[in-house]
Amino acid sequence: MRILICGGGISGLSTALALKNDGHEIELIEKASGWRAEGAGLHLPGNAVRPMEHLGIYQDVTDAAFVLPRIRYTDHRAVTLFDLELQDGAWPVFHAIPRAAFHEILRRHLPDLTLRFGCEVMASGGGDGSAEGPVQVTFSDGSVSDYDLIVAADGINSAMRAMHWGRDLAPVPAGISCWRWMTDLPSGQAEPHFMLGRGTVLLVMPVSAGTAYVFASVVDPDGSFADRGTEFLRSAFGDFGGAVPALLARLEADEPILAGALAQMIVPRWFQGARVLVGDAAHGTLPTMAQGATMAMEDALVLAESLREHTNLRDALSQYEKRRLPRAQWVQHQSLKRMGLARLKSGPLIFLRNSLMKRLGPKVLASGWRPLVDQSF
Repeated sequence: MRILICGGGISGLSTALALKNDGHEIELIEKASGWRAEGAGLHLPGNAVRPMEHLGIYQDVTDAAFVLPRIRYTDHRAVTLFDLELQDGAWPVFHAIPRAAFHEILRRHLPDLTLRFGCEVMASGGGDGSAEGPVQVTFSDGSVSDYDLIVAADGINSAMRAMHWGRDLAPVPAGISCWRWMTDLPSGQAEPHFMLGRGTVLLVMPVSAGTAYVFASVVDPDGSFADRGTEFLRSAFGDFGGAVPALLARLEADEPILAGALAQMIVPRWFQGARVLVGDAAHGTLPTMAQGATMAMEDALVLAESLREHTNLRDALSQYEKRRLPRAQWVQHQSLKRMGLARLKSGPLIFLRNSLMKRLGPKVLASGWRPLVDQSF
């Protein structure tokens, strides 16, 4: 098959890697002028191990990543609520890695990939009825080519999805604004700290022996905080303890700080004719379960397997959707539930939350990841 992959992020590269040994002619386009890895750090929970092994990147990731000994939840003053131990033999390895390093590993495993930068799909027609293709594609550089399958891996704001699924199918805002950046690792902080405040959350995630990824979020129903900068962060998180005052003091040194608004993408059908959605284009998810990269890798592997098992493209894409849709929806539901912890602002509710997490936190946290680890994707 001649396959076009739209998007050069983790989802697009994972799809190319999953398909590369199956005899397809693969071309990848990326609208940016060169490689970029948006974001700061990447948390790869235990269920990421199997897809990384299948893609052949596990050892490279292990060599470059930080292995998490435990995950610690605290209140905003850095008083520990509970720890989830990760090195007691009950879990596969949890990794954390700079997003750019993970992106580079995927690229390194695709040395012969045919790709075009600064290129977008302007129009595509044909292949809508039988799903057998070919689909004729007109690109932004004026060129025209035919493809048997188009894979939309262009993110939660997918242009391909808008073109063929309709612009009414759009990301659903979560009413939370967030900021992400890299910093020097605070002394003595060897495990990720999830710090819960009043409508605020701050995560410090080690990604190497001396570097950490920071994620900060604020409940923001109307999105009025999304473009605020360092002074707003100092104000919003000024009552946090532990390592946070030192982090806030060095914000300018740690720039760029990436700001944005959290959203979910709910798509009921993942293929239209000979076009299929993967990754965030199909199921953009809140970051509370750290499943974005892992779900993208799983999508890629299941799509490749489905294409190997079915000569009829419609049957292959139907199998892919049938296998992936329930798991993606479950992750979205669990991510929404966890995000509820970040929305609380009243003192009595926060007291109740913290009291319950001291008693039940490890069980609650494990209940989200355990099915993903134990069940096949």
